[in-house]
Amino acid sequence: MKKIISFAFLLLTLISCSTKRDIHYFQDIKDKPETNVIYTENKIQVNDILTITVSAINPESALPFNANFYNVAGNVGSSGNSRSSGSSQNAMSSSGYLVNADGNVSMPILGKIPVRGKTTSEVENLIEKILIDQGQLTNPTVIVRVSNAKITILGDISGPGTYPYFEQNITLLQALGYAGDLSISGKRNDILIIREENGKRTYGHIDMRKTDWFNSEYYYIKQNDIIYVYPNGPKVSSAGYITNYTGLVSAFFTALSIYLLFTK
Repeated sequence: MKKIISFAFLLLTLISCSTKRDIHYFQDIKDKPETNVIYTENKIQVNDILTITVSAINPESALPFNANFYNVAGNVGSSGNSRSSGSSQNAMSSSGYLVNADGNVSMPILGKIPVRGKTTSEVENLIEKILIDQGQLTNPTVIVRVSNAKITILGDISGPGTYPYFEQNITLLQALGYAGDLSISGKRNDILIIREENGKRTYGHIDMRKTDWFNSEYYYIKQNDIIYVYPNGPKVSSAGYITNYTGLVSAFFTALSIYLLFTK
């Protein structure tokens, strides 16, 4: 009987313990030399909303190329210029230009601009070239930003939800920080990243205990990424009929008592 009880407590101790190898991040970082940071620019995707600002040496000449020049009804601003088309009016809103399913945005006067798969810098250069080639403006400056960038973080995380961000790039670590970090029962060795880009869906698996993913395509998060944190084994087990180890021990001794009662 003593041996059985001792074994039960030993089993409880073993299954309830977590080690540093299960919990700590970046366990191999002490072996890493100094490394270069590789910056990448995110590509524009369908359903992104772009804020596009056009300016020139003569500010008034650039006004018709900016969405806020037109009011909600599609009427012309104070300068009296009336060259906007119906398609441009439909595309304009106070929040920016929506990238449609064909990967285009429609700008006042310029019409459809292909933007999907390009970086914001590439779109800036493209619009500046169009303005110059069409003789619309001399030495224009175009600034493009994604105004609705967001990520969704789910699973065993302190604060699951959808989070907007406003930087050009954020890392996976920053994204997890927005959500309050993994809970103690979140699985460190398999963070799932679901990414949709250029009509394809990819899946990345990150082991947070290591640093070998720092130079991977998943170090920087892209807009609309979904990050999922798996619960670890004990957390999954706790979702059953016996919800904690106290209940498990209680069930064990109940079964043992019944066994001893009928074997006397």
